[in-house]
Amino acid sequence: MRSEEGAGEPPLDLLGPFERRAFSLMDRLYRDARGATEKYLRTIGVTWMNLGSKRMVKVFGLERLSRLRQSDPILLVANHRSFFDLYMLIVALHNYTGLRQPLLCPVRGDFFYQSPAGMAVNLLVAGGRMFPPFFRQPERATFNKWALDFIAEELRRGSIVVGFHPEGRRNKGPDPYAPLPAHPGVGKLVMESWPVVVPAFIQGMTSDIVADIKANWTGERFAVAVFGDPIDLAPFKGMGNRLASHKKIADKLLETIYALSVEERAHRAELSR
Repeated sequence: MRSEEGAGEPPLDLLGPFERRAFSLMDRLYRDARGATEKYLRTIGVTWMNLGSKRMVKVFGLERLSRLRQSDPILLVANHRSFFDLYMLIVALHNYTGLRQPLLCPVRGDFFYQSPAGMAVNLLVAGGRMFPPFFRQPERATFNKWALDFIAEELRRGSIVVGFHPEGRRNKGPDPYAPLPAHPGVGKLVMESWPVVVPAFIQGMTSDIVADIKANWTGERFAVAVFGDPIDLAPFKGMGNRLASHKKIADKLLETIYALSVEERAHRAELSR
């Protein structure tokens, strides 16, 4: 059973049989085997992800994070062009900073919690840390509220990195520099936990893992990642915890993320010479 001071019991009755099994496995791994899964991520997971990406991903702006501490609750917010954007950013934090907080990367449950292949990717790529899931169906709004409350509680405890996409879904549009609307859920998460919010913009990854690994070794293309200064949340702390406030924060986060695309394009042009 979960602690009374946490988000409470998840409403598993809203999930299908396979989804419940997938959720229960990832939940148990996070609660009861956190040390083992962290060790897996920091050794085996990082090693094979570096083998497939380190030569390809060019990282900038990490000096802006020099004042962050291991005890900080960090909400890493980024654009969402490919399935692997957040994981490349988190690997960069592991490779080039001293930040070693436990990780959480909430995901859409459509694939990762609805098929054996999705479960396998979650376990092998993320050690089960693609958790908790969110679902698109309106009738599962209560479950999504529980998931957001769970993440907020983890951030309030401190010493964690949570990866989150303010756009709420993958941006499949023709222009990678044109954002989708910000989802207010990330603003609610901020107001209920007040973490350190780190923005980042990454461009150049695809959702084809085989093609990306090939590009890493052939040098036929590269990805550029830019980290920004932690976002000043002080202007929002006097606002009421309501939907309009959540949307203003979400819009600010997304604006800051896409402002970093100016630097990304400048670095990309320099690297292409």
